[in-house]
Amino acid sequence: MVKGLYTAYTGMINEQRRMDVLTNNLANANTNGYKKEGLTARAFSDQLALKIKDYTDAPNTARGLGIINPGVKIGESYVDWSEGPMKETNNTFDFAIGGRGFFAVEYTNKAVNIERDTAGQMDVMYTRDGCFTMNVNGEITTQDGDYVLDDSGSHIQIDPNLPVEIDTLGNVIQDGAAVAKIGVYDFEATTYPDGRISYDNLLHYGENFYIPVGDDAGAEVVENAKVYSGFLEQSNVSVVDEMVNMIATQRNYDTNQRMITTIDGTLQIAANQIGKV
Repeated sequence: MVKGLYTAYTGMINEQRRMDVLTNNLANANTNGYKKEGLTARAFSDQLALKIKDYTDAPNTARGLGIINPGVKIGESYVDWSEGPMKETNNTFDFAIGGRGFFAVEYTNKAVNIERDTAGQMDVMYTRDGCFTMNVNGEITTQDGDYVLDDSGSHIQIDPNLPVEIDTLGNVIQDGAAVAKIGVYDFEATTYPDGRISYDNLLHYGENFYIPVGDDAGAEVVENAKVYSGFLEQSNVSVVDEMVNMIATQRNYDTNQRMITTIDGTLQIAANQIGKV
């Protein structure tokens, strides 16, 4: 009976973590390029229940009572990399990628301790959020001022005084000539039979940035990648689906909670009433 308390407890912890993920997905339903996350659940390994210190049997002999399961735990977290819907903005410096790939951004940690590092910490991060702009120097940056990189890993420098056109291959055209190319990078991924993909070497950072980890997580330029100017990829979170999953998760949590209450009441009867007999 006490083992039932632990089983219900693990179920509550599992549903609480699932609720955290669902809440984060809903919070980012309007975040450009956001990919929803999820959790899988798995049972703990079955164990053989043994009856010990039973002196009706031979000394130091444990009698098997059957198989028990200690409960459930989080199996793994995953990211749904399916494309989100595209929204037309008519802004030249809004980009959306058709198919696989990421934009490369020279990210600066703006919260760095200035006394320790006056230059800030810079690293290359990757995102599907193509909400960019052009600064006064003619460089394409994110809304936070981080530099967007071209297909050679350099800053994208254009003439701010000339009209700009971006074709579907990501070429930045001014005065009839290509002066730069928007960099689209991709990583090695596992492709499943149903078409789903999984990036095992990308670590989520912030709302919609990703950092490659591991020795084999090198970024490669995607040749002939489709880049659509004047469009933004929206989050692939379905608010309705997440709300339905949230209701189901809450019900599962409540069920485990009621199980604990029931077992606790049974234990009280066993200790306070039966124990007096």
